Amino acid sequence: MSYRAYFLFSQGLAKPLFVPKGTKVEICKHVKHVEDTLKIKREKYKDNPEHWEFHPDLSHLTDKQLCEIAEKHNEWVRRLYDKLGEWSQEPVKSGEKITPKDAEKFWPALQTIEVEPSRWTGEYYTERMRCLYEVMRGNETEGVSFDAKKLTPKQAAGVINLFSPYLDKHDRRLDVPKGEDYLASSYDGGYEWCSKCGAVTYEHMQACRRKKCPAKEDCGYEEEEEDEQVE
Repeated sequence: MSYRAYFLFSQGLAKPLFVPKGTKVEICKHVKHVEDTLKIKREKYKDNPEHWEFHPDLSHLTDKQLCEIAEKHNEWVRRLYDKLGEWSQEPVKSGEKITPKDAEKFWPALQTIEVEPSRWTGEYYTERMRCLYEVMRGNETEGVSFDAKKLTPKQAAGVINLFSPYLDKHDRRLDVPKGEDYLASSYDGGYEWCSKCGAVTYEHMQACRRKKCPAKEDCGYEEEEEDEQVE
């Protein structure tokens, strides 16, 4: 596995950037919201740049609040990294200037928020596993790459299910429906379990030609088909 560092080892801008007007205000607005919500403090050691405190107390937030702000902020950090790279290569004409001094105001917040698995909501667990699934399928996702031969959908789902007893405390039961290449959850009706075919979509069940298909019987499709034939 390899990870894109994003802003992890950077201390600021090396030179001014010309960006779309209003960018500085939007960046500072986002940073203030995150820092106020997390109640996170900035620290400074001697002449080194400011940074977020390493172990902030986040107990005032519910798991849902923490997961939601982490998801939004982390996506914002990755998106801003890509945009700053674009603007450094192609400065925005008639835009506004962000100087290295300007960047000092928001640079400490350009890091991702880690959420301990014990605080994952069902939705957050699902999104983390979907990210992991895409990585194992050979697609760089959220800056993470699988530095090995990509796994098949069945293999990738198997890895996720191997760890689900330790992480899936909300019983989302993620799996890859037969013939598909994405993770689905039985929690929200993403698939139905068949004792013969495994995880299957409703479309697969409707098209299944197997007699006495367990999944079709459980969902009432077999009975409906018999009623139609009688009529």
